[in-house]
Amino acid sequence: MGFFWSVIFPIINLFVYMFVFRLVLRARWSDHQGATMVALIMLSGIVVWSAFSESMARTTNTLVENSNLIQKVVFPSEVLPAYIVISSLINMLIALPVVLLAIAYNIWVSPETDPELLAKAKAAGDPGLALGRTLVALPLLIVLQALFTTGLGMFFATLNLFWRDTAHLIGVAVTVWMFATPIFYPAALVDYANFGWVLDVNPMHWLIDCYRRILISNRWPEPEMLVRFTAASYVALTFGATFFFRQKRRFPDLL
Repeated sequence: MGFFWSVIFPIINLFVYMFVFRLVLRARWSDHQGATMVALIMLSGIVVWSAFSESMARTTNTLVENSNLIQKVVFPSEVLPAYIVISSLINMLIALPVVLLAIAYNIWVSPETDPELLAKAKAAGDPGLALGRTLVALPLLIVLQALFTTGLGMFFATLNLFWRDTAHLIGVAVTVWMFATPIFYPAALVDYANFGWVLDVNPMHWLIDCYRRILISNRWPEPEMLVRFTAASYVALTFGATFFFRQKRRFPDLL
Protein backbone atom coordinates (compact mmCIF):
# COMPACT_ATOMS: atom_id res chain seq x y z
CA MET A 1 0.00 0.00 0.00
CA GLY A 2 3.06 2.23 0.07
CA PHE A 3 2.57 5.81 1.16
CA PHE A 4 -1.13 5.19 1.92
CA TRP A 5 -0.01 3.89 5.33
CA SER A 6 0.89 7.50 6.11
CA VAL A 7 -2.79 8.31 5.69
CA ILE A 8 -4.29 5.20 7.26
CA PHE A 9 -2.20 5.15 10.45
CA PRO A 10 -3.35 8.53 11.87
CA ILE A 11 -6.94 7.76 10.95
CA ILE A 12 -6.82 4.44 12.82
CA ASN A 13 -5.28 6.23 15.79
CA LEU A 14 -8.03 8.81 15.60
CA PHE A 15 -10.78 6.19 15.84
CA VAL A 16 -9.05 4.46 18.76
CA TYR A 17 -8.50 7.65 20.74
CA MET A 18 -11.95 9.00 19.86
CA PHE A 19 -13.46 5.81 21.28
CA VAL A 20 -11.43 6.07 24.49
CA PHE A 21 -11.42 9.80 25.14
CA ARG A 22 -14.64 10.92 23.46
CA LEU A 23 -17.08 8.02 23.83
CA VAL A 24 -15.82 6.33 27.01
CA LEU A 25 -14.25 9.17 29.00
CA ARG A 26 -16.44 11.83 27.32
CA ALA A 27 -13.61 14.35 27.02
CA ARG A 28 -14.78 17.68 25.60
CA TRP A 29 -12.94 20.81 24.58
CA SER A 30 -15.87 23.08 25.40
CA ASP A 31 -19.66 23.18 25.53
CA HIS A 32 -19.88 24.70 22.05
CA GLN A 33 -17.74 22.15 20.18
CA GLY A 34 -19.42 19.02 18.85
CA ALA A 35 -18.00 15.57 18.15
CA THR A 36 -16.81 16.52 14.64
CA MET A 37 -14.86 19.52 15.90
CA VAL A 38 -13.25 17.41 18.64
CA ALA A 39 -12.31 14.73 16.10
CA LEU A 40 -10.59 17.28 13.87
CA ILE A 41 -8.75 18.86 16.81
CA MET A 42 -7.52 15.42 17.84
CA LEU A 43 -6.57 14.44 14.28
CA SER A 44 -4.46 17.58 13.78
CA GLY A 45 -2.54 16.79 16.96
CA ILE A 46 -2.16 13.09 16.14
CA VAL A 47 -0.64 13.79 12.72
CA VAL A 48 2.03 16.09 14.16
CA TRP A 49 2.77 13.83 17.11
CA SER A 50 3.05 10.72 14.93
CA ALA A 51 5.85 12.33 12.90
CA PHE A 52 7.66 13.36 16.07
CA SER A 53 7.36 10.00 17.84
CA GLU A 54 8.40 8.08 14.72
CA SER A 55 11.49 10.27 14.39
CA MET A 56 12.47 9.82 18.03
CA ALA A 57 12.00 6.06 17.96
CA ARG A 58 14.07 5.58 14.80
CA THR A 59 16.84 8.15 15.28
CA THR A 60 17.84 6.82 18.70
CA ASN A 61 18.90 3.48 17.20
CA THR A 62 20.04 4.70 13.81
CA LEU A 63 23.80 4.68 14.51
CA VAL A 64 23.67 1.19 15.99
CA GLU A 65 21.53 -0.15 13.16
CA ASN A 66 23.89 1.31 10.53
CA SER A 67 27.15 0.36 12.25
CA ASN A 68 28.41 -1.37 9.08
CA LEU A 69 28.36 1.95 7.24
CA ILE A 70 30.07 3.87 10.01
CA GLN A 71 32.77 1.27 10.71
CA LYS A 72 33.78 0.22 7.21
CA VAL A 73 33.59 3.29 4.99
CA VAL A 74 34.00 7.04 5.23
CA PHE A 75 30.36 7.84 5.74
CA PRO A 76 28.79 11.14 6.94
CA SER A 77 26.95 9.68 9.92
CA GLU A 78 25.16 12.97 10.57
CA VAL A 79 23.04 12.19 7.50
CA LEU A 80 21.29 9.32 9.30
CA PRO A 81 19.26 11.27 11.92
CA ALA A 82 18.42 13.99 9.39
CA TYR A 83 17.28 11.40 6.85
CA ILE A 84 14.90 9.77 9.34
CA VAL A 85 13.43 13.11 10.41
CA ILE A 86 12.85 14.14 6.79
CA SER A 87 11.26 10.77 6.07
CA SER A 88 8.85 11.18 9.01
CA LEU A 89 7.97 14.72 7.94
CA ILE A 90 7.21 13.52 4.42
CA ASN A 91 4.78 11.02 5.91
CA MET A 92 3.23 13.90 7.88
CA LEU A 93 2.95 15.97 4.71
CA ILE A 94 1.08 13.10 3.07
CA ALA A 95 -1.34 12.94 6.02
CA LEU A 96 -1.90 16.70 6.36
CA PRO A 97 -4.07 16.92 3.20
CA VAL A 98 -6.40 14.40 4.84
CA VAL A 99 -6.84 16.80 7.74
CA LEU A 100 -7.37 19.74 5.38
CA LEU A 101 -9.90 17.82 3.28
CA ALA A 102 -11.82 16.79 6.40
CA ILE A 103 -11.90 20.39 7.59
CA ALA A 104 -12.93 21.66 4.15
CA TYR A 105 -15.71 19.05 3.98
CA ASN A 106 -17.08 20.16 7.35
CA ILE A 107 -16.92 23.82 6.36
CA TRP A 108 -18.49 23.77 2.90
CA VAL A 109 -20.25 20.42 2.46
CA SER A 110 -21.48 19.40 5.89
CA PRO A 111 -21.27 22.38 8.26
CA GLU A 112 -22.46 22.31 11.86
CA THR A 113 -26.22 22.88 11.96
CA ASP A 114 -27.05 22.31 15.62
CA PRO A 115 -28.59 25.66 16.65
CA GLU A 116 -27.67 25.18 20.30
CA LEU A 117 -23.98 24.59 19.53
CA LEU A 118 -23.92 27.48 17.06
CA ALA A 119 -25.46 29.81 19.62
CA LYS A 120 -22.96 28.78 22.28
CA ALA A 121 -20.05 29.18 19.84
CA LYS A 122 -21.24 32.66 18.89
CA ALA A 123 -21.60 33.64 22.55
CA ALA A 124 -18.07 32.36 23.26
CA GLY A 125 -16.62 34.21 20.26
CA ASP A 126 -15.47 30.98 18.63
CA PRO A 127 -15.31 31.39 14.83
CA GLY A 128 -15.47 27.63 14.33
CA LEU A 129 -13.75 25.79 11.50
CA ALA A 130 -12.01 27.95 8.93
CA LEU A 131 -9.29 27.72 6.29
CA GLY A 132 -7.43 30.65 4.83
CA ARG A 133 -4.24 32.60 4.37
CA THR A 134 -2.66 31.44 7.64
CA LEU A 135 -1.81 28.18 5.84
CA VAL A 136 1.23 30.01 4.44
CA ALA A 137 2.76 29.72 7.94
CA LEU A 138 2.80 25.90 7.78
CA PRO A 139 6.25 25.68 6.10
CA LEU A 140 7.76 27.67 8.98
CA LEU A 141 6.34 25.24 11.55
CA ILE A 142 7.56 22.25 9.52
CA VAL A 143 11.09 23.66 9.34
CA LEU A 144 11.14 24.39 13.08
CA GLN A 145 9.82 20.90 13.79
CA ALA A 146 12.57 19.41 11.62
CA LEU A 147 15.29 21.38 13.46
CA PHE A 148 13.92 20.50 16.89
CA THR A 149 13.53 16.79 16.12
CA THR A 150 16.90 16.52 14.37
CA GLY A 151 18.65 18.09 17.36
CA LEU A 152 17.04 15.65 19.79
CA GLY A 153 17.67 12.75 17.42
CA MET A 154 21.39 13.53 17.11
CA PHE A 155 21.75 13.81 20.87
CA PHE A 156 19.98 10.56 21.74
CA ALA A 157 21.55 8.64 18.84
CA THR A 158 24.96 9.54 20.27
CA LEU A 159 23.93 8.86 23.87
CA ASN A 160 22.68 5.43 22.79
CA LEU A 161 26.24 4.46 21.85
CA PHE A 162 27.40 5.06 25.43
CA TRP A 163 24.29 3.68 27.11
CA ARG A 164 22.32 1.18 25.03
CA ASP A 165 19.30 1.39 27.32
CA THR A 166 18.66 4.87 25.90
CA ALA A 167 16.45 3.41 23.17
CA HIS A 168 14.20 1.74 25.76
CA LEU A 169 14.13 4.88 27.89
CA ILE A 170 13.11 7.01 24.91
CA GLY A 171 10.24 4.64 24.13
CA VAL A 172 8.85 5.15 27.63
CA ALA A 173 9.61 8.88 27.68
CA VAL A 174 7.80 9.50 24.39
CA THR A 175 4.69 7.73 25.70
CA VAL A 176 4.72 9.80 28.89
CA TRP A 177 5.36 12.95 26.84
CA MET A 178 2.39 12.16 24.58
CA PHE A 179 -0.05 11.98 27.48
CA ALA A 180 1.48 15.11 29.01
CA THR A 181 0.68 16.96 25.78
CA PRO A 182 -2.91 18.15 25.16
CA ILE A 183 -3.61 15.99 22.13
CA PHE A 184 -6.67 14.11 23.38
CA TYR A 185 -7.87 16.61 25.96
CA PRO A 186 -8.02 20.42 26.20
CA ALA A 187 -5.11 22.33 27.70
CA ALA A 188 -7.58 24.14 29.97
CA LEU A 189 -8.01 20.94 32.00
CA VAL A 190 -4.31 20.94 32.83
CA ASP A 191 -4.51 24.51 34.09
CA TYR A 192 -7.67 23.68 36.02
CA ALA A 193 -5.81 20.84 37.79
CA ASN A 194 -3.02 23.28 38.76
CA PHE A 195 -0.47 21.60 36.46
CA GLY A 196 -0.10 24.50 34.07
CA TRP A 197 3.67 24.37 34.51
CA VAL A 198 3.65 21.11 32.50
CA LEU A 199 2.45 23.06 29.46
CA ASP A 200 4.90 25.88 30.14
CA VAL A 201 7.86 23.49 29.75
CA ASN A 202 6.44 21.32 26.96
CA PRO A 203 7.75 22.29 23.49
CA MET A 204 5.42 19.87 21.71
CA HIS A 205 2.43 21.61 23.27
CA TRP A 206 3.69 24.90 21.83
CA LEU A 207 4.15 23.34 18.39
CA ILE A 208 0.80 21.52 18.27
CA ASP A 209 -1.01 24.62 19.49
CA CYS A 210 0.51 26.57 16.57
CA TYR A 211 -0.55 23.89 14.08
CA ARG A 212 -4.09 23.77 15.45
CA ARG A 213 -4.60 27.51 15.30
CA ILE A 214 -3.65 27.46 11.60
CA LEU A 215 -5.44 24.26 10.58
CA ILE A 216 -8.62 24.48 12.65
CA SER A 217 -9.56 28.13 12.92
CA ASN A 218 -7.47 30.08 10.37
CA ARG A 219 -5.64 32.01 13.09
CA TRP A 220 -1.98 32.95 13.19
CA PRO A 221 0.11 31.14 15.82
CA GLU A 222 0.39 32.95 19.13
CA PRO A 223 3.68 34.91 19.04
CA GLU A 224 4.67 33.65 22.50
CA MET A 225 4.21 30.00 21.52
CA LEU A 226 6.07 30.50 18.25
CA VAL A 227 8.99 32.31 19.90
CA ARG A 228 9.21 29.63 22.59
CA PHE A 229 9.35 26.80 20.08
CA THR A 230 11.83 28.65 17.88
CA ALA A 231 14.12 29.03 20.90
CA ALA A 232 13.62 25.37 21.82
CA SER A 233 14.50 24.31 18.27
CA TYR A 234 17.68 26.38 18.31
CA VAL A 235 18.77 25.00 21.68
CA ALA A 236 17.96 21.40 20.72
CA LEU A 237 19.80 21.57 17.41
CA THR A 238 22.83 23.40 18.84
CA PHE A 239 23.19 21.08 21.83
CA GLY A 240 22.46 17.88 19.89
CA ALA A 241 24.76 18.70 16.97
CA THR A 242 27.59 19.79 19.30
CA PHE A 243 27.42 16.56 21.28
CA PHE A 244 27.17 14.50 18.07
CA PHE A 245 30.19 16.01 16.31
CA ARG A 246 32.37 16.03 19.43
CA GLN A 247 31.90 12.27 19.80
CA LYS A 248 31.84 11.42 16.09
CA ARG A 249 35.47 10.24 15.93
CA ARG A 250 34.69 7.68 18.66
CA PHE A 251 31.70 6.14 16.86
CA PRO A 252 33.63 3.21 15.27
CA ASP A 253 35.13 2.24 18.65
CA LEU A 254 31.81 2.56 20.49
CA LEU A 255 30.05 0.39 17.91
